[in-house]
Amino acid sequence: MGAVRFCVTTGEDPRADERASAREAAQRHRVPFVERARGGLAATVLAARVEAALVLGREHASAFLEGELYRYSAGMGELRRRRLERGEGCSRDLFLEAAGLRPGDRVLDATLGLGMDALVAAEAVGEGGAILGVERSPLLAALVAEGLARHPVRAARRVRVVAADAAALLADLPEASFDVVVFDPMFRSPLPAGRLFELVRRLGDGRPLEAETVFRARRVARRSVVVKAAAPDRSLEALGLELLPGSRWQARRFGRAAGLASSRKAGL
Repeated sequence: MGAVRFCVTTGEDPRADERASAREAAQRHRVPFVERARGGLAATVLAARVEAALVLGREHASAFLEGELYRYSAGMGELRRRRLERGEGCSRDLFLEAAGLRPGDRVLDATLGLGMDALVAAEAVGEGGAILGVERSPLLAALVAEGLARHPVRAARRVRVVAADAAALLADLPEASFDVVVFDPMFRSPLPAGRLFELVRRLGDGRPLEAETVFRARRVARRSVVVKAAAPDRSLEALGLELLPGSRWQARRFGRAAGLASSRKAGL
């Protein structure tokens, strides 16, 4: 599915502050704000002459698309973040083990999706760190941005979301401007997942990760580039990445390449 035209609206019987907040969100995402129609969300979308709606309340953000309402939730990302917050470390989280994040790191999540890895990374890098999440779908980017803005934990405030094509953005970023760049491309053979992932598959970028994009990421990454894939996908090896041993027999596998700055420093 290509870019989806959407508007911002409110839940039923919004308070004045909820309506004002939704208007501000519409301005941030550069889409129209539309008052909730009496006929419901389908009537609201029809009246706005768009295909979808970002539905915002005080505590929740949802996407309404093709008659279905998808309420944002950090899901397993929040459960993983809580484990880290409790001091259980990175060894039980394959993503954190692969990324090797440190307090104060700047991380570029080039395939944001639902922002679950980004939220976990935000907990790992701490108050001095920051996450930039890049999502090609404007509706999905807006849903995650507004969902995280309503998330009660401090880590969520460390994630900034932009709607952009990651390959183009990486070409414009300064060299070594992030410590780690991570990719989680859409799996060609989807693993069993929750309902929200249906929305990701409908809106997300299904193109395979290209070697040129990885090279651009290596230029931007000070330390490393990390890519996730689903077993038995051989794309990690095809991209010239080192397959991390700990993920060799897992449903999800990780590959890594050193940032070009690190490679030059090491004389590689």
